[in-house]
Amino acid sequence: MAKRTPQRKTAITKHKVADGIYLLRFKTQYELTSTFLRVQEHYESPQFHGRIFTLEQYMDWYVAENGAFTYFQDWSGFNVPSTAFQPFYEGKFDPLTRKEKRLLALFRNLQGNFYVIGIYDGGKKGTLTHELAHALFFIDDDYRQAVRDAMRGYDTSALEEKLAKAGYARHVIPDEVQAYIVAPSGELGAASRALMPLRRKLRALFRQHSEEFSVPAIR
Repeated sequence: MAKRTPQRKTAITKHKVADGIYLLRFKTQYELTSTFLRVQEHYESPQFHGRIFTLEQYMDWYVAENGAFTYFQDWSGFNVPSTAFQPFYEGKFDPLTRKEKRLLALFRNLQGNFYVIGIYDGGKKGTLTHELAHALFFIDDDYRQAVRDAMRGYDTSALEEKLAKAGYARHVIPDEVQAYIVAPSGELGAASRALMPLRRKLRALFRQHSEEFSVPAIR
């Protein structure tokens, strides 16, 4: 009989950044993306937002849209509000993957609204700041209103259109706009650099509202 190789568990480090904000750190990009995929896409995919779907259904759609299934290499950070977990806890996504079960177990007994962000060790520069900006926009009413006030008078339509083409559902685009302006990344970040005066304002708001965050460093 062949010797069985013990199955290695995904290493997840959970850290409370602030009231209602939790950071999960993964060792690899694959562990991160394969854990968050269905929760994230149930929350913000233009095709699967609010729907119940299997991993196979999502993979088929992703390949049709992109020519190959490159999801595990395409994304370096994740952000979801507590409401995105509800259908998973209710059993609507049965069967859950082993990684989804581990993710849900981390927050099963948490009450009220909260926000979860995920990154992996050695990820893209600025990813943590980008995801924290999402968390602030959801949790901190004063930050969200200040951001909206600051954005009045600026034309963000070009960035909004690029976000829609990149695969973000319309309901999350205002949040994505502010996060990409606060922490530009990749092609979408390049589109936000045309809004430098607005970026200075939003970065100042981000620093002000994240002063008490408990994280090793915010880039």
